[in-house]
Amino acid sequence: MSEKMKPRKGFSSDEGVIEEVLRKGEVLHLALKDTDGVYSVPVNYGFKRGAIYIHSSKTGRKISALALGDEVGFSVLASHEVKPHEKPCKWGCSFSSVVGCGVPRILEDREKIAALNLIMKQYSDEKWEIEPAAASAIEVVEIMITTATARIVDRE
Repeated sequence: MSEKMKPRKGFSSDEGVIEEVLRKGEVLHLALKDTDGVYSVPVNYGFKRGAIYIHSSKTGRKISALALGDEVGFSVLASHEVKPHEKPCKWGCSFSSVVGCGVPRILEDREKIAALNLIMKQYSDEKWEIEPAAASAIEVVEIMITTATARIVDRE
């Protein structure tokens, strides 16, 4: 088995593990590339199996880059705790995270409300009524996940 093929401790490509970490996260860092270069932007998100949903204004660098339809990268840090040690090079962190890539698609107005409800579900257990006019005033993007890996590290 090649080095790339060996399972690494704490890493998982299991969809259930990935979804558990995504459910616990609050901010997704989206890595984009446009004609000005590469950049990362923190966003609120929602998800369902195989897809992440974000919202954006109708203009600006983020939506312009997403409209290109090129693959994007993302990461979510769901938990994080620094673990001090008496020796400086022995410090560590316990954390859970997901990193991955996906292909963006700007949703049509008729698709936006369902996606916005998924975003709201990420942050609230309440049932929200999203007005069609509010949904039409913004862009909503579906990112179809092409690859994702969870990493869970629990240090003593």
